[in-house]
Amino acid sequence: MSDPLPILDPAFSLALETVPRETFHRVYWSSQDPLGPSTAGNNRYDCPSSLPATDQFGVLYLGYDLPTCWMETVVRENMIRPAGTAIQVPQARMADRWACEISSRDALVLAHFADEPLIDLGDSASNIMGDSYLRTKLWSALLHAHTNPLVDGLRYRSRFRSGQFCIALFERAITLRGLMVANSRSINPATSQETQSIMRRYNVVPI
Repeated sequence: MSDPLPILDPAFSLALETVPRETFHRVYWSSQDPLGPSTAGNNRYDCPSSLPATDQFGVLYLGYDLPTCWMETVVRENMIRPAGTAIQVPQARMADRWACEISSRDALVLAHFADEPLIDLGDSASNIMGDSYLRTKLWSALLHAHTNPLVDGLRYRSRFRSGQFCIALFERAITLRGLMVANSRSINPATSQETQSIMRRYNVVPI
């Protein structure tokens, strides 16, 4: 029997993290706008397609460090393999990637969506870290609509570096908080020492 879908009482006070002008990291395809939010519905905290068109929103995914971004966007499903063996990642998943730093003019207000606050919300890590995105997309919509207070996005644990956090930032915060891009660069492992260092640390080899 599956767990019931989440319900968020609009009067419930969210656990918050206020992030003042911190620099975040993003990994993206070279053809993408680094501040272009995800609207396709393919990612974990994307807006559910079932919402009316007037309620749809995009989500921008960020990390607190480059290795977490790289593991979340590039490695992903390739991580699972026999213990002690290399992580094999297709060259095509790595060669055309770029990275940048993103900062904000104003502080970000984020709903803390992990650990004890997740328990208070009536859910568990086993539910939100599974392969299905149905539950997490619904949570994203509930937190986006919540007004106690209105938040810029949510802070959640990385699935692929579980000791680190990521951010799903709602599209409305991109302009409202004055997001800015710096240090856009290729992270093709053929030329990027940053990427080569990450690959050595996690024993990643191209195939």
